Amino acid sequence: MIPAPPVALASFLARPISKAALVALGVAGLVAIGGLGAWCAVATVHNMVEDAAAAAKAERDAHWRAEIAEANAKAARAEAEQARAAMAAEASIKSAEKGREDALKELEKQNAALADGDRRGLGRARVRLLNKAR
Repeated sequence: MIPAPPVALASFLARPISKAALVALGVAGLVAIGGLGAWCAVATVHNMVEDAAAAAKAERDAHWRAEIAEANAKAARAEAEQARAAMAAEASIKSAEKGREDALKELEKQNAALADGDRRGLGRARVRLLNKAR
């Protein structure tokens, strides 16, 4: 069983509400509704600002990703071109080395074919052979 409220509280609640109290309650309600509306407006603006910031960040990130990808592609092209140039230079050097080796072998064969091939010193025939090799 619920105990009965004290007599003073019961008599206070039983009295009719005055006009001033009704006006005060109405004003308090309007202020509460206005505050709630202002809070909702601020929250909406805050969300709009966050959305705009996120969109700007995504756009900026996409721009820089594209710039980085373009720079990476350019560097890869330059690296491939350098590799092709290095291979061409290497082939040219090997060809020149092979030509020099072949010329040296031919010169050695011609030197061995000369008379007195085991003799030391330079004779007229060997000097002519060396002059041709230049």
